[in-house]
Amino acid sequence: MKSTKELWKEIGLTIFIVLFLFIVMSMTLFSLPKSEGYGMAPTVNDGERVFVNRLGTVRRFKLIYFKVPDSKDKSIRRVIGLPGESIQYKNDHLFINQQESVERFLQSQLKRAEQNEELLTTDFRLQQIPNNKYTRIPTGKYLVLGDNRPYSSDSRYYGLVDEKEIIGTVEMRIWPLHKLTSY
Repeated sequence: MKSTKELWKEIGLTIFIVLFLFIVMSMTLFSLPKSEGYGMAPTVNDGERVFVNRLGTVRRFKLIYFKVPDSKDKSIRRVIGLPGESIQYKNDHLFINQQESVERFLQSQLKRAEQNEELLTTDFRLQQIPNNKYTRIPTGKYLVLGDNRPYSSDSRYYGLVDEKEIIGTVEMRIWPLHKLTSY
């Protein structure tokens, strides 16, 4: 039978190994950032924690975690425009390559804005994005917008997001536990 001292040594070593593996994996496979601000409300609210897959594939309407251009900040926003596309908003309708695309995740907010005779997303064209003179999104760049459009700082303010600045895709909200949600 093992002594109490040996048992505690094994427990301590096990905890150390688990913590070491967790830290290594969080640097390479995932991240658990806390959302700051209200730019993604009600999808992700201030202070909520999300699971970010560092190896996730960036797709349209997927949430991403990235380094904000010309800033030390990191943010969560939704991918709207992909490389090679032209983007325009007109009367709360998204047009990708001159074809209307429905943003289902905004339906309740769009309905509320229409009832109040307001626009959720102000009209803009890709050429109005800061630091962008192109009619199509350049290779390796993405247009991102917050779900809380009237109050979100996003590509409309800081420009397109470079692929190299994307940390990963947001897969789920993990905190608070009662709001656990997969995206």
